[in-house]
Amino acid sequence: MKNRTSSHFFILVLIVIVTAISHYSIYYGALIRGYETSPLTAFRNLGLLSFLAVLPIFLKHVLNFKGNWTIYTAAVLLFSIGLTIQYRLFSDPEYTSRKEKAEARQEKIKTLQLHYIQETYSPEKKQIMGLPATPPSPVDLSKETPRPATDSLREVLFSGNTVNPLLGILGMLIAFLFIRRDRILDLLQKNGFLIVLLTLGPLILAAITSRAGKALGNMTPWEPAKIPFLIGFAAILAVLYKNLARTYWGLPRAKDVVPLIVMAILPFVPFFVLKDFGQMMVFSAVYATLYLVAVRRLSQRFVLIGSVALILGVLIVGALPVNTQEKIPLLPTLAGPVKKVLPDRIQQRFHLWLDGFDPPTQETKL
Repeated sequence: MKNRTSSHFFILVLIVIVTAISHYSIYYGALIRGYETSPLTAFRNLGLLSFLAVLPIFLKHVLNFKGNWTIYTAAVLLFSIGLTIQYRLFSDPEYTSRKEKAEARQEKIKTLQLHYIQETYSPEKKQIMGLPATPPSPVDLSKETPRPATDSLREVLFSGNTVNPLLGILGMLIAFLFIRRDRILDLLQKNGFLIVLLTLGPLILAAITSRAGKALGNMTPWEPAKIPFLIGFAAILAVLYKNLARTYWGLPRAKDVVPLIVMAILPFVPFFVLKDFGQMMVFSAVYATLYLVAVRRLSQRFVLIGSVALILGVLIVGALPVNTQEKIPLLPTLAGPVKKVLPDRIQQRFHLWLDGFDPPTQETKL
C-alpha cells in the first residue's frame, strides 16, 4: 500500500467503526448476562480513537509531515484492541469485584439459565418450576432490569484510562516536533544500544523494589522506561535493516538477528519475575510492528506473521478452560505445559472472554 495519508485515514476510520461495533457487542452481551456496561466509557474510547483518526490530517497539512504512517496506524490498531479488552473486563462485575466474585458469577449464570428456560422450555416445564406458563419466546432485554453501571461522568473523564492516553498523545506531538530535526535523529541512531542498556536499570530496579508490580499508587514503575527502550530498539533496527535483508529462505542471518533477539528478551526478565504478562504482550506487539516495518522482503514478513500467529495460538490453547479443551482430541495434552507457565490471572481473563460459551443444559438447576 502506498504511503498516502488518505489511505491510512480510511484505515483509521475503519478501526473506529470496528471498535464501535465491538463495544456495542460487549454492551449487548452484558445485557444478556444481566448487567450493564458504561456507555460513557464507550463514548470516551471512541472519542479518543476518532481524535487519533483525524490527527494525521492535521500533521500533514499543518505541520507538513511527509513520513511513513505505518507505525502510527499499527499503534492506533493496538490501542483500539487494548481499549476493547479493557471495556470487556473492567465492566464485568465478576472481574472488578474484590470480595463478591463468586456472587457476581452466580448472578450471571442464573440470568443465562432463566433466558435459556424462557427460550426453550415448554409451558408445562415452566409451570412445574414455579415460573409463568408462557410458550417459548425470545428474551426481550428491554423489559429486564440489569445491574446498572456505576461510572459517573466525572469518574470517566478524570480516570487514569482517560488522562494517560491524553498525556500519551501530547507526548507524541512533542516528540514529533523534536524528531523532525536531523541532528536528533542521528544522535538516536548512533546511541540506540546505549539507550537500551540505560533503560534496563529502571526496569531491574522496579522488579526489585515494587510491591506486586506497583509503585506510586497504582502505577507500574517501569512505565517511563517503555518509550526510551523502544526508541533504542527502533534506532538499532534503523541501522541494521539493510543487513536484515540478507536472508536464506526468508530467515535473516543469525549474526544479524541474534543480537536483536537478545536485546528484545532483556526487558522480559523483570516482567516474567513479576508475572506481568500484560507488559510482555505490549512489548512483543511493538517489537513485531517495528520489525515488520524494518524488513523489506515479503518472505521475511511472512515468516514473522506466521511465527506470531503460532505463538498466539499456543498461548490461547493453553489458557482455554478445561471443559473446552476436553472437547478436542489431544488438546489437553498440548495445552498442559503452557497451562503450567501461564499465571491464573491470564487464564481467568480468557475464561471471562469465553463466558457463556457452553449453553446451560436442561438438567441445570436454579
